[in-house]
Amino acid sequence: MGFGDYAAKRLLLAIPVLLGVSVGVFLLIKLSPGDVVSAILPPQQRTPENIQRLQDRLGLGQPLYIQYFEWLKHALQGDLGQSYALNNQVTELILDRVWPTAQLAIVSLLIAMLIAVPAGLLSAVYKDTWIDHGSRIFAFLGISIPPFWLGIMLIMVFVLFWKGWFGAPLLPISGYVAPTEQPVQWAKSIIAPGITLGVGYAALTARMTRSAMVEVMNEDYVQTARSKGVKESVVMLVHTFRNALIPVVTVLGLQIGFLFNGSIVVEQIFKWPGIGRLLYNAVLNRDLPLIQGIILFVAMVFVLANLFVDLLYAYLDPRIKYEG
Repeated sequence: MGFGDYAAKRLLLAIPVLLGVSVGVFLLIKLSPGDVVSAILPPQQRTPENIQRLQDRLGLGQPLYIQYFEWLKHALQGDLGQSYALNNQVTELILDRVWPTAQLAIVSLLIAMLIAVPAGLLSAVYKDTWIDHGSRIFAFLGISIPPFWLGIMLIMVFVLFWKGWFGAPLLPISGYVAPTEQPVQWAKSIIAPGITLGVGYAALTARMTRSAMVEVMNEDYVQTARSKGVKESVVMLVHTFRNALIPVVTVLGLQIGFLFNGSIVVEQIFKWPGIGRLLYNAVLNRDLPLIQGIILFVAMVFVLANLFVDLLYAYLDPRIKYEG
């Protein structure tokens, strides 16, 4: 079985997973406490006639499985319903927030990789030295520090304190500017939330990179390459690092899902108009169709990210066999 057949098989296996996710999302909302009619109609309009009319329009009197298939049929056509609170199509609301969330996810991932990969490599190469110990301390602190605390500290230092020291803040306190409109202002506005999200993932990835590198450095083929006189830099980057990427890519795939979802707390602190903040407001307003649509979208991102990781495995490690 070639790579194309392997990729097609993985795509087919993702279909029942997505169907299972859709069932879970649908039941999660339907079985949650609360009344849909009460969430839509204000108290003064909850007459028996209005309640019955709304139930008929939403199909709430039909059996649960019929409601699911109707919802799935519309979802496959891109119709996730209408927001109760914002009075707009859920699909449009999500699509409006995807681009800001994608920007934050990409910047956070770049920051995480720029920190994690060199730290993990140096920690493995200089094992049990002060470099290794410093990398471990950084990883411990990065994983332990709550993102909301780090975000608040960045605001205090680079906005409030910086303004008191130099008369003007170094970074904007919050808000979003499109990169096509004001690139410089966009770069300034995304640095703080990008660092806040990226540091925690950098710490986790650095620890994973170090552990994988230390394990691979003890393999026989690495020792053979050294005995043949291969340069140490080539041994580290070609023979060791590439084979150590498998567990790192696994963690990276999960991080893509979390980063693309965006941290609700971070987006709320920096008033970033992303998916996480949209979900936060939907929960406050008990906007069930919007909650349902966002959860389904985020679940699809996780499934597709893991599919990407599966395909990347075969490229990174030729020893992986394509199952027949």
